[in-house]
Amino acid sequence: MNITITDIAKMSNVSKATVSRVINNKIGGVSQETKERILKIIQDVGYKPNLMARSIVTSETKTIGLIIPDIQNPFFPQMVRGVQDYAVSQNYTVFLCNSDSNVEKQQHYIDTFLQKRVDGLILTTSGDIYPGHAQNMYKQYNVPVVLLDRKIAGLSYNAGVFIDNIDGAYQAVSYLLKDNLTEQVAFLGGPKEVDTCAERFQGYVQAHEEKNIPIDPELVSYGEYTVESGYEMAEDLINKHGPVGRIFAASDIIAIGAIRALRKMHISIPKETEIIGFDNIGISDMIYPAITTMAQPIYDIGYIAAKKLIKLLNGEEIGQKNEILPTKLIVRETTKERYGDRE
Repeated sequence: MNITITDIAKMSNVSKATVSRVINNKIGGVSQETKERILKIIQDVGYKPNLMARSIVTSETKTIGLIIPDIQNPFFPQMVRGVQDYAVSQNYTVFLCNSDSNVEKQQHYIDTFLQKRVDGLILTTSGDIYPGHAQNMYKQYNVPVVLLDRKIAGLSYNAGVFIDNIDGAYQAVSYLLKDNLTEQVAFLGGPKEVDTCAERFQGYVQAHEEKNIPIDPELVSYGEYTVESGYEMAEDLINKHGPVGRIFAASDIIAIGAIRALRKMHISIPKETEIIGFDNIGISDMIYPAITTMAQPIYDIGYIAAKKLIKLLNGEEIGQKNEILPTKLIVRETTKERYGDRE
């Protein structure tokens, strides 16, 4: 039997408006006794509110669309958990889609979310959005948009939560250069067009410039944020240049791939080659050797983004539009002892 709000009103001997106020927790003028009676009947008969019908009246579906580029990358599930935890605490449901870093798939999911009348969007953008398309994508939106982790030039959005990638990379490479040797650090990057990679390369350059160490372009590689790409870049690097003393990987996933390649080539880590990654994903201290990395508060990125979005939906002040979170160097086994500050 399909129980309706009319049925609940008849069972409770009250008007539909009173039942609606109780369901929507707007109980001004409703006695506690009446509220409890209505809620008990709702529970007894297993009534579920029609959210689509409710959305027509309230223009609110209590849903959020979340799009990320790669669910297989261990970085993103931690971030998604942060989004979900805060959203659920505020009675919102999160719909998650994986774009595979594909702009057409990303746009399809955005269009679908809008058709389903989500209240807002949280998005980690794909890096291959071509110039001019980003603005066109967003000018049609009538829902707030919060960006996570990545920025796109010319993109219209309401708020964003990002990492200080430049300073994080600068810290990592400066640590590798701390003993004042003139040996350059190799750079294993993600997609060149993704702003997180570009900013980490900028920090890499700044650390070398501070030491007056020139950068050999042949020590700079770009690929994908995947284990396979890290493996291929490291293998190619060693085949062309022989063992490289220091490597900065733009993500822990890339670092894991590089470590696999170096071990297969019987290069000792960190004795012959030191590696620093970026992110501090959960498995970075579970592999051997455990990865020295720049930790970023991955869970907090998602949590803060959801908080900003829901504040926007409630018409509340969100503070600064762009939240820039710091990173922290975590020293483990892929680098030589310098300060005695390992975990």
